[in-house]
Amino acid sequence: MLFSVLLWILHVAISVAARRNKSLKDMVKVRNSAYVIMTKDGKIGRRFIFKNGRYSSDKLLTDYDMALVFENADIGFKVLAFGGNTGIDDAKNNWDLSILGDDYHMLWFGIVMQMAL
Repeated sequence: MLFSVLLWILHVAISVAARRNKSLKDMVKVRNSAYVIMTKDGKIGRRFIFKNGRYSSDKLLTDYDMALVFENADIGFKVLAFGGNTGIDDAKNNWDLSILGDDYHMLWFGIVMQMAL
């Protein structure tokens, strides 16, 4: 439940920032890609879509350029909410997180998340 709420808050934050923050607005204009954050079982997650200078989000978890797949919702919440700068790296090292697709997208999406929050 907390993981779903966190993903929804992230969606709202990116949505607001993509409209109000000029730097983020410029970043969104140059990228056409989709990113998914979800649990390993595929029951909880959200897709973040940047296409043609616009941002949107939905719950389709199968079509993405890069996906962060957490072992379970509890781990996902703890890593994203309390992990700090090393949370994602620690989760990868402990096999609690898999990055699917082109992992070079992670840097760009990480910057977007930080700018939004």
